[in-house]
Amino acid sequence: MARVGSVLLIVALFVAIGWVARENPAGDRVDADWAARHDTQLRRILNLPGSMRLEFKEATQGPAPDYQQVKFEIVAGHRRQAFELTVSRDGRRVLYDRLYELDDPFRALREQIQLENVPARGPADAPLTIVEYSDYTCGYCRRFFETLEEPLFERYGSQVRLVIKQFPLTGLRSWSEEASLAAACAFRQGSEPFWGLHEKLFLEAPRLEKGRPVLLELGKQAGVDLPAFERCLDRGDALAEVARDRAEGDRLGVEGTPTFFVNGRPIPGLMAAEDFFAIVDEELAAARAR
Repeated sequence: MARVGSVLLIVALFVAIGWVARENPAGDRVDADWAARHDTQLRRILNLPGSMRLEFKEATQGPAPDYQQVKFEIVAGHRRQAFELTVSRDGRRVLYDRLYELDDPFRALREQIQLENVPARGPADAPLTIVEYSDYTCGYCRRFFETLEEPLFERYGSQVRLVIKQFPLTGLRSWSEEASLAAACAFRQGSEPFWGLHEKLFLEAPRLEKGRPVLLELGKQAGVDLPAFERCLDRGDALAEVARDRAEGDRLGVEGTPTFFVNGRPIPGLMAAEDFFAIVDEELAAARAR
């Protein structure tokens, strides 16, 4: 049933976007010149590193009347790999893992992310906001915390704001939800208790499986109001915030942790520092150009 549902959803999507394309017939001819003009946007959508080139080959009829299949080769040194994208006939929209508008590919994603009353580090008016969907029991999330979180601010300072969203992978580790609940309870007491516990939860991640006693110990070390923190854990008061984050991530297509949205640009998984910082640089440049 899930497979049938996915097919029907894709068909419905092409019907809908085909109607949009007919309503907006003017645009670019999809050819090598189009690919060259939109190279930066296409590379951002595909998360191509600087060492790879995208070469246009041809455009053929796509799965809907107003869409084309555009064939490329991804070139890395002497290696070449065939690759296809679905592009509207007017050259304004690209269907990859989702539908992107080439004038501002990640605007629709940015608009779906709640940025009020969330744990955030960095100025609210920073030109770049990185939203991380995270799980305190996830080894790759811990590695981001240990190797990239602080260097991010050392390198970019007030240009960057980091927002943490709770995305516990309870199907993998049942105790992940209580760790997320603890973080949400700490945030109810303010930013300082949250970030203090955020650090403790990652540093003591191997102990989180032991549950409540460890969470209370870490909360005390982080300086939370311990009686209020314990009541919040006992009642599950902040589970609504965890569920809100999880539902938002589901709507955005988050499937694992960590998943980042860099000014809306989706980055699934942990990258090497130089690759992650290259994306930050690209999105800062795009933000300044908007």
